[in-house]
Amino acid sequence: MLYSIADSVNTQKGLFMTDSEVAGWLYERAAAELPADADMGRIEKAVEAASLASRREAVERLVQRAADACPPACPDCGGRLKAHAGRRPRRVLARCGHILFKRGYGYCAACGRYAYPADAALGLHARASLSPLVQEVCALEALAAPACRKARDARRLTGLDIAPSVMHREARRQGEAARALRDRDAELAQTPEGLAALAASAAPGLPDSPFTLVIEIDAWNIRERDAWGLTGELAKKGEKPERWHWVYTGTVFRLDQRGATASGRPVISERGYVATRKGLDAFKRQLYAEAVRRGLFQAAHVLILADGAVWIWNIADDRFKGAAQRVDLYHVEEHLWALAADLHGKGTQAAREWAQPYIDWLTDRKDGALDVLRGLEGLRDAAQPLTTQQREALEREIGYFDTHKNRMDYKSAKAHGQPAGSGAIESTCSQYQRRFKLTGQFWSLEGDEAFLALETLHRNERWHLLFPHDKE
Repeated sequence: MLYSIADSVNTQKGLFMTDSEVAGWLYERAAAELPADADMGRIEKAVEAASLASRREAVERLVQRAADACPPACPDCGGRLKAHAGRRPRRVLARCGHILFKRGYGYCAACGRYAYPADAALGLHARASLSPLVQEVCALEALAAPACRKARDARRLTGLDIAPSVMHREARRQGEAARALRDRDAELAQTPEGLAALAASAAPGLPDSPFTLVIEIDAWNIRERDAWGLTGELAKKGEKPERWHWVYTGTVFRLDQRGATASGRPVISERGYVATRKGLDAFKRQLYAEAVRRGLFQAAHVLILADGAVWIWNIADDRFKGAAQRVDLYHVEEHLWALAADLHGKGTQAAREWAQPYIDWLTDRKDGALDVLRGLEGLRDAAQPLTTQQREALEREIGYFDTHKNRMDYKSAKAHGQPAGSGAIESTCSQYQRRFKLTGQFWSLEGDEAFLALETLHRNERWHLLFPHDKE
C-alpha cells in the first residue's frame, strides 16, 4: 500500500523521523522497485518516484499555509478588498505534480475587479495553472528549441507531462513580461530621473580605477510570416511579400572584462546584450539604457566597434557623442582583398602581394589608414591603364577609406589593449540565430520580439526579475 513519510510519523508521541530514518525509508521503497543491475540514472529516478507523494503533500500544505496567511489586499493597488464568504479551490501543476489549495477572494472598488491576493503572492498567473518553478521550466526549455521537441525532454528530465502548446504559451507569456521589463528600462532612459536610477544600478559593480566601455553593434535577419497565404494574390499585383527582417543587436562590456583562457581563446567575463526586431528607434533606446546600466556615465572612455554600416554610426553620433569609433579590421581587410581580386585576379599571387602591404600599414603605422588612402589615390592617378570595372572598384574603395579613415586606428588599439575587430558581436549574432533561424521556422513579429526579450533577459543575468525564487 502506498503511504507517505508523514504516515510513518508517530504523531501520538510527537516524534518525527530523523534525516537518517528518512533516507532509510526512501532506500527501502526505491530498492523494492529496482532490478539488481540498475544504473545510477534508474536509481535516481526510483528515489525521486519514492518521495514524490511526500514532496507533493509537503508543498500542498505549505502553499495552503501561505494562502491562509495572505491579507485581503488588492495585488495591484494595495487597497483592502471587500471579502466574499468562502474560499475557492485552485489546482496547480507543481514540480512534484498537481496540488490543490483554497484561497480567499474579494472585490476591489478602486480597480473595479475581483482579485485573489494569494495567487499573486504565490507567483501564479490568473489563467495559467503552472507553479512558478514549472513556468520557469517552460521558459528555459522553449528558449533552447521549439516546444514540440522540448516538451518530451522536460518529461524525461523532470517527469512533468506538459503539452507543447502549454509550454509554448507559457514561454510566450514570460517573453511578454520580459519585454515589459526591457521597455521599462528604455523608458527610464528618456528622463533625467530614470537615467540616474539606471546609472545608480551600475555603480556598485564598477571598478574604482578609470575604465573603457566597449559597445559593439551589428544586425542579422529573421524570417516571419508576412502576408501569410497571400503570396499568389500579391504576385498577381506584381508585389512580393517580405519574409526576412533585421534584428538589431548590440553587446556592451568593460575593457577589463576581456580576457583569455589558458589555451589563449579570447573570452569576456561579463557583458550586456540587446536584440530587437522593433526597428532602429527601439534598438537605439534599448542599447542606450543597457549601456547606462553597464557604466556609460562612469566610463573614462567609450568605444563603438562595428562594420561600416551607416545606420550604426548614426546611432553612435546620436546617442554616444564623444565616443571613439572603430571599423572592424576584418571588414576593412575584406575591402582590400576584394579590390586586389578586381585588379589582379582572385586568389592570385599578384593579388596577395598587392594587398598584404596595405594590410600591414593599417596595423603597424600610426596613420595607416591615410597611407592606404594615399596609395589608392596614387594608383587611380597613375598612367597605368585600368578597365572600367577596375576603376569603379578603385573609386568605391577610395570612398570607403575616405569615409572611415578616422575609424581605423588599429595600431593605437593594439597599444591600449583594445579590440580591433567586432568578434564579440559577430559571435553574439550567431548565438541568437541558433534558436531563431532553425530550418523551416517562421516567426511573427509579436512572437519573435517576445522570445528575443526573454532570451536577452536570460543573457543579461536578470532572470530573477521574472522568477524571484532563482535569485542568488
